[in-house]
Amino acid sequence: MATIGLSAQETPRSNRLAWFEGFPEPLPEGVPEVALESTSQMLRPDLERSADGRSFARLDGEAWQLTGDWALKAGSSRFNLRARVAHRSGGIADQAIWNWHQLFNMPQGGREDAPKNRLVYHLERDGRVIGDLSRPGWALMDLDIAWIRPFGTADAGGRVGVSVQLPTGRQSDFSGSGGTDGLAGAALWRRFGHWRFSGQVERVWLGLPKHSPLRSVMDQTSFSRAWGSLGWVGRGAGLISGLGIEVSLGYTGSPYRTGLSRLDRAGWQQHWTLRHARLPQWRFGFSEEAGTFTAPDLTGFVAYRFGER
Repeated sequence: MATIGLSAQETPRSNRLAWFEGFPEPLPEGVPEVALESTSQMLRPDLERSADGRSFARLDGEAWQLTGDWALKAGSSRFNLRARVAHRSGGIADQAIWNWHQLFNMPQGGREDAPKNRLVYHLERDGRVIGDLSRPGWALMDLDIAWIRPFGTADAGGRVGVSVQLPTGRQSDFSGSGGTDGLAGAALWRRFGHWRFSGQVERVWLGLPKHSPLRSVMDQTSFSRAWGSLGWVGRGAGLISGLGIEVSLGYTGSPYRTGLSRLDRAGWQQHWTLRHARLPQWRFGFSEEAGTFTAPDLTGFVAYRFGER
């Protein structure tokens, strides 16, 4: 069986944009882990209504999410259970992000036109509310169960697998899709000295109920996702020599057809992950929309995995 650890390809970071939050999580590595994520996101006010006037969306808020992976080895395969609990509110990060963008003279992405520390997740079509969240609170997100089959070694290998997402969340507040969803995926990795290259591709199928409100804003119930990563593996106990960094570009296809560009177009995100040889169980990093400021979102995370020494 392949040695699945920090030198292999790890579970890709998710796109935490609210429109995608209820979809299946990425195919996991199959390692016990707990992660804390904080996401601040918004939709520019001038992009909230479609040109034909049929669709309206408003997105502004902050989420703190605790994600737990429980993995079980079964022969040459692994099973992985992922549970997520999120607290969503207006948050406290808006002013800090504003100051950061001002410091480096970067576009605010529409933050100057929206109230600070506001919670509004809202989507409607032809006057029908698809989903709405405006009261802060906790939410149990959809639950993911995956089967993974790794092959090769930690230096050159891969994995294939499938997963099922159970509707423990609620479609009405964007904590789930409202149906039982599925996913099939594969990953490959290769290491050359300090350098590590990896990639993962997936196909997602949404099992929406017949009368799901989401059907009125989607023209398909399946889409693709992909990640490509380049990493530097640190060695040694020194502050610099032991430092490792990985940069990933993630693609998330969109099943939406609303006339709102932020929902309908595919999502591209950059993911930056830091680790150190003296702290092999820990990872730190952030994710952000790549290439545009039309709807800024930023996620910071810290993760701890069990069993690595």
